[in-house]
Amino acid sequence: MHRAKLRFDDAVLRVRNLDSLYIHLTATLHYPATDVSDILRSEVVYVISAFDKFMHDIVKQGMIDIFLGLRATTPAYKNFTINLSQLDAITNATSIPSPVDVFERIIIQNHSHLSFQDPEKLNPALSLIWAENHKWFKIATCMRMSESDVKVELKNIVMRRNQIVHEGDLDPLSGTLQVIRPNDVTTSVDFIERLGNCIYTLI
Repeated sequence: MHRAKLRFDDAVLRVRNLDSLYIHLTATLHYPATDVSDILRSEVVYVISAFDKFMHDIVKQGMIDIFLGLRATTPAYKNFTINLSQLDAITNATSIPSPVDVFERIIIQNHSHLSFQDPEKLNPALSLIWAENHKWFKIATCMRMSESDVKVELKNIVMRRNQIVHEGDLDPLSGTLQVIRPNDVTTSVDFIERLGNCIYTLI
């Protein structure tokens, strides 16, 4: 999972580099903030994308580790759905591809249509590798927040990401571009980074 964490860290750093670009354009080159506000929107989109990818990666690696006997199994892992064709592919795999390679492809295929962003969708995903009954309480404690505050904050950031991606960040009534504030974006990026770090530490 260390490799997945490094990729997440790198992705967050790229988001912060975008923020540095925004600051340079507005503070040093005196571009109007509204002219370059899409840089802030891209930060929201990219940090959620980085988090989603990170969750997919650690769940996949955790499941592979269980498959290899390197990690304790979980009830959700035991109920992971594999069809007969996939079972045959694992059973009949040789050295290239190996059974582990085949299993990895099955995980990717089964999870390819899922997004691991919303707290309610993250819970069953993490259950595949983490047999903790009070996941969000543990995560919130790590973040020194209440469980409800963590969930609400994540949902709000994901909601704003969806507004940007699917609605052009336009107000549904007026059709005008919604205001986006640098401090709010920084707070969102900081939160997602802390959330990813806490989940990584706990699992």
